[in-house]
Amino acid sequence: MKLLRGTKKIRVRLMVGFAAAFLGMALFGVLSYQYFSRMEHRLLFLSQSDSMVNQVLEARRYEKNYFLYHHEKDFEQALAYLGQYQALLNAGQQHLGREPWRNLSGLVEEYRRRLGRVHQLLAGGGQNAQGPALNEAVASLRQAGKELIDRSETIARQERQGLSNLLREYSPLLVGFLVVLAAIGVVLAYVLIARLVKPLQTIEEATGVVAQGEYQTIPWAGAKDEIGSLVQGFNRMVGQLRHNNEQMVQTEKLTALGTLTSGVAHELNNPLNNISTSCQILLEELGQEASPYHRELLAAIDQQVSKARDIVGSLLEFARQREFELNPEDLREVVEEARKLIRGEIPAGVEVRLEVPGGITLEMDKAHMVQALLNLVMNAIQAMGERGVVTIRGRRDQAQGQVLLEVEDTGPGIPPEALSRIFDPFFTTKDVGRGTGLGLSITYGIVERHQGHISAESQPGKGARFRLTLPLDAEGS
Repeated sequence: MKLLRGTKKIRVRLMVGFAAAFLGMALFGVLSYQYFSRMEHRLLFLSQSDSMVNQVLEARRYEKNYFLYHHEKDFEQALAYLGQYQALLNAGQQHLGREPWRNLSGLVEEYRRRLGRVHQLLAGGGQNAQGPALNEAVASLRQAGKELIDRSETIARQERQGLSNLLREYSPLLVGFLVVLAAIGVVLAYVLIARLVKPLQTIEEATGVVAQGEYQTIPWAGAKDEIGSLVQGFNRMVGQLRHNNEQMVQTEKLTALGTLTSGVAHELNNPLNNISTSCQILLEELGQEASPYHRELLAAIDQQVSKARDIVGSLLEFARQREFELNPEDLREVVEEARKLIRGEIPAGVEVRLEVPGGITLEMDKAHMVQALLNLVMNAIQAMGERGVVTIRGRRDQAQGQVLLEVEDTGPGIPPEALSRIFDPFFTTKDVGRGTGLGLSITYGIVERHQGHISAESQPGKGARFRLTLPLDAEGS
């Protein structure tokens, strides 16, 4: 299975293709070497067989000269050429084979014996030099010479035919190799063009689109090879860029809103103080003269002014841009501090569970992080009502170099249409008068200033989970 999965990799296909081409060329080289070696041997023996034919023809020529002129030198020269023929025959014994070599050697000996018989008759003179015995010996010699020439020429023809057969056998092999090599080339070209060049062009075009500010991913339904991994990495990068852009927009919104709310809050503080002071003076001066109804109205006014002050205080805290004071803090102690401060606000039917191990030390501003956790826990408590469980979990992710902190509740959850807006300033899912919509925005800003990230996930009826990631080596902004 691993091998089958591995063949989807482009580099594996290219390696297999080049390996197949290399093995094919190696096999073709071995076969070609064998054919060329056989051709070389046949060419070498063909040259020897042609020389053998020439040697026996020269021996026959000097034989005729000897018959005409009876010169001893011609006889000796004929024997010399016959000896050279025998030497060539012995050199080609392995190529010819034992039986053909023995037959030819027998013919050579027979021709030499008959030539010697004619020489003996001619050298004796008298009737032997002209009688029937000489004619019979000459006829026998000529027959042996003719047979030797025929046999030598037959061997030369056989060698030429064998060489021609080898060339005919080698031609289809050469054509087949060229066809296979061309097929491998076409396959490799397809892999390079269809599986590399075109996808890379698509990635190049998508990169241009991203450079123009449109964070579009590349739809990919191809194989899970290197190009697929590259596309997945590109899509992850585009997703991260989109997320970073959204964070930047969120930060710009918070900055602009902070500037606006800071001025508005300061302007509202004075009228609210005057209203509260005037209301308290009226209550003191009227005393028992005011009817209970009027006193109840004045008390309601003072109560609403207090709520307005709380809202203004949240706005000022939201807009405040004081520097963080980062110090090494134990995460569990920070969470326990937040739980301690909110203990009086927890209904009897709500349980706050703490699952954060000790010993996780982070660089953080303790007061701001406590505030962020208070906002998350209070949101969870208010969402659940009188009964439920809030769980705060924390763990170290050493591989990613970060700490994961989760605040999970068993409430009704966050509506899907509101999930993407919960960190927007003044956005709230609570009833009118029960929330300002600034708590999660403040928490978002605090986490971001710690170089961290916060996200939310929820399913209707199954509660909500806020997930914070904080770097182990966080540095203040």
